[in-house]
Amino acid sequence: MGLDLYVGPLTRYHLNDWLTITQQIGAQEGYDVRIVRAHEDEDPETDPDMVQNAVREWQQWLGEALGGPVDWPESATQPYWTDKPDWDGFGAVLLLAAYDERPDLCPSPWDKADSPRAFADAPAYQAASAQPERYLTLLSGVEWWLPLAEDPLVFEASRPTGQPTRMGSIDRLAAELRLLDERAGVLAGHDPAELRRGLPSDDPTLAEVARFGLAVMLDLAETAIEHRQPLLLDY
Repeated sequence: MGLDLYVGPLTRYHLNDWLTITQQIGAQEGYDVRIVRAHEDEDPETDPDMVQNAVREWQQWLGEALGGPVDWPESATQPYWTDKPDWDGFGAVLLLAAYDERPDLCPSPWDKADSPRAFADAPAYQAASAQPERYLTLLSGVEWWLPLAEDPLVFEASRPTGQPTRMGSIDRLAAELRLLDERAGVLAGHDPAELRRGLPSDDPTLAEVARFGLAVMLDLAETAIEHRQPLLLDY
């Protein structure tokens, strides 16, 4: 099961009116790609007006719960943006954040390296995620980052479909990614646009995978801020 990032209106997301990068490539080359998601709605609503109204009601409910406005633009026709760091790129970013929080648990060159795809098993991630300081949303299991007027840190709320999800602020995510880049020097000397094209080899180092993942995540986080739209993990 792969991992994609989606930036755009929740209305369009819940209508499933968008294509992942893999689906876009398939359409260009003349074949269909079917995506099977972990939390697929068995009987999704297909009326755009009903979905948009449901999302707007959810925004109002969430704003009341958080005590502040939740009012980013929502419609079925707004554009969306997407890319695919996959679990390797995403996990490598989380491992670097965990190593920065807990350098004492960073594997030495003689130790077996932590697997980005299995980041949750890494001792540094387990320790850092229990009490994150610098990278609160990256290391707290957040899956939805929203364009909120005020930063509620990390909170858990139901999606419009009812599924409980850990959420945070898109501004905080972008700040955490920039801080990680600054402290770890991930993107220094590299062209982010070139990095987003993919990994440089079939057997990349952790640093190379993290470079790719951070370039993808930071680009979409900044896009989400610019257009006042949520950023979601999709898997």
